[in-house]
Amino acid sequence: MKKINIYIFALFLVFFYSCQDFLKEESKSQMTEDYYETEQGLYEGVSAVYTVCRDLYQHHMFRMDYYGDLFENASSMNNSYDQAENVDWDSPNEVFESIHRGIMIINRLEYIIGEEPDDRVAEIYLAELRFMRAHFYQIQVEFWGKYGHYQDKVYTEYDPEMLNINQQSVEFFYTKILEDINYAISKLPTKSEISEIGRVSQGTAKALKARHLLAIAGYSHSEYSGQPEYNLYSKLGYSSLDDLYIETKNLALSVINDYGYKMEQDYSKVFDAYNKTSDEVIWAVQWTTDKLFNDPPNYIHRPAVGRTSETLILHKNNDGTSTASTQQLVVPRLNDAGVKFNYVMPSHSMYYGREYRHVMPTFHWIMMYDDKDKRQEATFETLYLKVDDDKAAPFNMTDTVLYMPLRAITPEEDKKHRDWVASGDPKAYFLDGLNEVYDMDDPDSEYYGGPLKHRSKYYSVKKFYDRSRTEMGKQEEGNANSIIIRLPEMYLIVAECNWRLNLGDAAVYEALKPIWERAFDDINDAQVYRQEAIDVDFIIDEYQRELGMEHNNFNLLKRTRKLVDRIKKNNPKSREETADNVQRWRDYVNDNHYIKPLPLDQINNFKNITQDMLPPGYDYGSL
Repeated sequence: MKKINIYIFALFLVFFYSCQDFLKEESKSQMTEDYYETEQGLYEGVSAVYTVCRDLYQHHMFRMDYYGDLFENASSMNNSYDQAENVDWDSPNEVFESIHRGIMIINRLEYIIGEEPDDRVAEIYLAELRFMRAHFYQIQVEFWGKYGHYQDKVYTEYDPEMLNINQQSVEFFYTKILEDINYAISKLPTKSEISEIGRVSQGTAKALKARHLLAIAGYSHSEYSGQPEYNLYSKLGYSSLDDLYIETKNLALSVINDYGYKMEQDYSKVFDAYNKTSDEVIWAVQWTTDKLFNDPPNYIHRPAVGRTSETLILHKNNDGTSTASTQQLVVPRLNDAGVKFNYVMPSHSMYYGREYRHVMPTFHWIMMYDDKDKRQEATFETLYLKVDDDKAAPFNMTDTVLYMPLRAITPEEDKKHRDWVASGDPKAYFLDGLNEVYDMDDPDSEYYGGPLKHRSKYYSVKKFYDRSRTEMGKQEEGNANSIIIRLPEMYLIVAECNWRLNLGDAAVYEALKPIWERAFDDINDAQVYRQEAIDVDFIIDEYQRELGMEHNNFNLLKRTRKLVDRIKKNNPKSREETADNVQRWRDYVNDNHYIKPLPLDQINNFKNITQDMLPPGYDYGSL
């Protein structure tokens, strides 16, 4: 076979961490195709595809979900609401690059392995590759629809044709996706047969196919009427939409029942950086604290972490409204010698995360939980304890410096705690409330729930903390995995399918029971979430309460065609933004935004693009 230089592998063949030395690789240069026909070479080639997932999920896939109803812009992006329309924003470009880098490697390795592998190991590798290709193309087709790129050739050397975009229909992409995921389901080993943490399994493939089928069902929404992808299920071989939902439900039930997955008893345990082998996780991208092998570094611990070194001051205005300002979080304490000193809370710590004031949770996301739902406290940080700058938490953390209950506080409460701190009592702490972060003056106001102007101090999202970092508060590298899909999503999928199949509200609630049993000490308290008639917003709320911002919120809002409605409903404009005439997501969100803007860098790379090949509704200037 002709020898060729495979430079792409030289870039991405790095060690891929797991507790059992999963996917060890040696960096090579000038590697030839013959090398990838060896046992070690093929192993390393497949590992390179997993490594692409680390680029993809480092933080860019997370940022693609910013545009929705769960996050607001925080102070570092206070007046920058252009993530929806900015054709030059880096994250869409990085996602596009990553998935096509992965697909290029996959296509090359598939060519080397062949259509009918002659041994079981190669067959499993081919199944892994096709799983990944299905995953990458599904990301693309949901973000960019027919405006994406299909790699139909395996290039062994530079060819000018590589610079031409190959656009295909949504039907074409999903046909290929289903072919690949079905092969993966038929050939991948089960969870119990895999010893290397992080590899995909048959259960993983079934879980992802269930997601794929729900996305396909979304194209039957009446708003697609008249478009080529309308009723896509029928073009893909399904005789009815019900048949598609039945298959989706059966896939989810198989994942629940057949592979040994089980939910953690404690919701917060799922996101513990040290809990890397949780049976609740169906698939996660792996990271390590070892800096030699942690490239790129894991940034997933940074999103939605506010300035921990601040407290809030509640102000009552003459017109009856309230607002807040910030001040440094300083409390009196005693040192080891019993001498009083002023303790200053650090902005960055390994315990509370590196400050990254780009996005903050919406009032809607916080308030969609009942007070007895344990997921609320497990998702949003309310208690700030005394920690030393750039050090891990003390062994005995009992010293509260700030408490942020998930309720409004009165001016009297605020003053009481400020006076307490001012008294010099070494046990004193500050109290901040919801009404110091969000506008809560008038529930009937259009501004109600909008974020106040400062936006640097807010309720950090705890599920993205990484408390395994070992060096300092500003350290990028982390150990926490990026969870792509976990077991509760399968129960949610069963619940949704039961609703779509008109099996009755009781069948929906029964499917949600395992999730509610963990969320509440008394399952009867979950009655608060029941409603007279289940609708699509009930389904979305249940997904968001359990899986909020876990890489899939845009796809959820897209397939239910609720992106526009829920942004307008759940992202109120603040008084300050109105006064300053700041344009917000709610001011310009429209149906064009169900397709992301094709990244400008990619447009500049492809030589055959014309104006009619670009998603409508975005400003690309002149080509």
